Amino acid sequence: MKITKTTHILFIALIIVVVFSPSLKNEFLWDDQFLILNNPYVKGLDHIPEIFSKHLYEGGGMESNFYRPVQLFSYMIDYSLWGLRPFGYHLTSLFLHIINTALVYIILFSIASSPALAFLTALFFAVASAISGTTYYIAARSDLLMALFLFSSFLFFSKTLQSRKKSMHVTSVFLFMLALLCKEMAIALPLLLILELWRRKEKFRRGLKLILPYLITVILFALSRLSVLNFSEGANNIKYPATIPLWARILTDSKVILGYLKILVFPHDLHMERFIEPARTIFQIDILASIAVLAILAFVIMRLSRRYRLVLFGAAWFLVSLLPVLNIYPISVFSGDGWLYVPSVGFFIILSIILIYIVRPKLGKSATAIIIAGLAIYFSLFTICHGMTWRDSISLYNNILKYEKKNPLIYLTHINLAGAYYNEGEFEKAIEQSKKAIILNPKHAWRSYTNLASAYMATGRPIKAIGHFKRAIKLNKDYVIAYCFLAHGYSEIGLENRALEFSNIALGLDPDSYDANCNLGYLYSDKGEVDKAKGFYKKAARLKEGAHEPHFYLGNLYMLDGEYKEALREYEEALRLGFSDYAFYNTLSSAYIKNKRYKEAEELLIKSIALNSEQSEVYNDLGNLYFMLGHLEMAIEQYKKAIRSDPDNEGIRDNLKKTRMVLEDAD
Repeated sequence: MKITKTTHILFIALIIVVVFSPSLKNEFLWDDQFLILNNPYVKGLDHIPEIFSKHLYEGGGMESNFYRPVQLFSYMIDYSLWGLRPFGYHLTSLFLHIINTALVYIILFSIASSPALAFLTALFFAVASAISGTTYYIAARSDLLMALFLFSSFLFFSKTLQSRKKSMHVTSVFLFMLALLCKEMAIALPLLLILELWRRKEKFRRGLKLILPYLITVILFALSRLSVLNFSEGANNIKYPATIPLWARILTDSKVILGYLKILVFPHDLHMERFIEPARTIFQIDILASIAVLAILAFVIMRLSRRYRLVLFGAAWFLVSLLPVLNIYPISVFSGDGWLYVPSVGFFIILSIILIYIVRPKLGKSATAIIIAGLAIYFSLFTICHGMTWRDSISLYNNILKYEKKNPLIYLTHINLAGAYYNEGEFEKAIEQSKKAIILNPKHAWRSYTNLASAYMATGRPIKAIGHFKRAIKLNKDYVIAYCFLAHGYSEIGLENRALEFSNIALGLDPDSYDANCNLGYLYSDKGEVDKAKGFYKKAARLKEGAHEPHFYLGNLYMLDGEYKEALREYEEALRLGFSDYAFYNTLSSAYIKNKRYKEAEELLIKSIALNSEQSEVYNDLGNLYFMLGHLEMAIEQYKKAIRSDPDNEGIRDNLKKTRMVLEDAD
């Protein structure tokens, strides 16, 4: 069979599917909560104006100064297809990685006209462990999308140099604009294009003319981010690297670059939140050693580039595309494995050249093929193993704790892990992690005390919880969520007036607090002040458009008042927003029955039984529905199932007896 470019690409795509397919079972985790689960902006096309005018985390209620509308638009498409099923989002990420790998192949084939070089570079890029987290982590979609448009823009620019067609050039510039709207790191593309001009030995004047639109785009993007699209006000702008002088940041970059090269070759310690201790002086042993190793590597590359020009191109690609995240302009941290996604292409170009043009002539085709297969398997196995750490939040946070012992911010990981354990119902482990976070950073422990208290509440210890909520408030008098939870604690022990007092304090601190408004809805509902409760629930629903809880509780209040149409409207909105608990299906079915929509009621009761087959009352409700509709034999069948689940229930036995009598009379 003739091996073509398409054959190569399809073969690599198949390998990607085999290696990454376990990720399709992974859950939402970490920032997925703010970007997708609690973000109303991605749950309807009517929010397109917001995603292009607000910062990345606006919809999720978290502060930031990131502007990445294309990333949010991709989640919007995912939500329209998959709702809140993580499988679909992981499938999209997998598909994007396949496309990006195909683009890497096409770019290398265009540059070198070598199928072998294009195949090897794309193969290593496809299964590289160091960049695998970008595909595993849904919130890293920005890197995948940025790479998609950056690679495409580079490819069209390269075609422009070959064909000199203006349409190719215009398309390339447009794709660059989209790349910038995915992630700011795309700002490195003009330098990569200059690198391509150097490789092709283009004339300076023509090259400048071609590059000018990209530079203008960068300037306009920078000006807009500093003005109308600057969301820094109110955001947490304290960036650790910004507290370090420029010379120290540049010295630290020697360790950062060497660290990136290390995990590309030896990916045994892959994890998030990688901490790099900054340089204090050039005479540190680790700094001197890093500079020395990088100098040796630079010497080797220069020697190789005399014979293989693409070696220098690969090294330059690696450094140039890393430039935006090397903290020359200070950003959030010194190092992030996800930032390697585009730069790694340069590294794999060099590795492929060494294997094809140096190793193969010396060892022969068979031995080289074995080495290549071994490397591909080596990377694939590490990638599969790393994927296991991304299966859920608990695995991810424990993986960070495994490697980051000296990270001064590691207490935040303990806080996050406590939250993950809490969500899984492992409250004692949540307590343990909260206590560790408090020990590591007692001065900023209000979140940890709140987590600790919440776990005590969940384990039936409200008095102990109240004490820890008060400690949180003592450390941070403006911590609204602690007041809300404290109110809940007082409500649990029957002190409704104290609960109202602290809920109103929370509302005074932040009138737009979702939790405070929800709390007051609960409390006034319990007091029988239904109109007040409805008002707070309605405001809570406006404040957090993606939350189903206020709609559910509003529905309950409308049902009590006999306003069945309004109740159904609220329940259906809760369903649209992802509420799918089997007990909720039962409640919603009641609203459908009250509104004489019997088919929908039947479907929901059947769904509820599918989720929990031990519900005698649901079988009974389904029997009642069939009885009401005159389907007597079907009703009898459901009553029998109900009795099997609850043999001592006299009410269900009476229903069965009555239905049999009616059926006999009918016969």
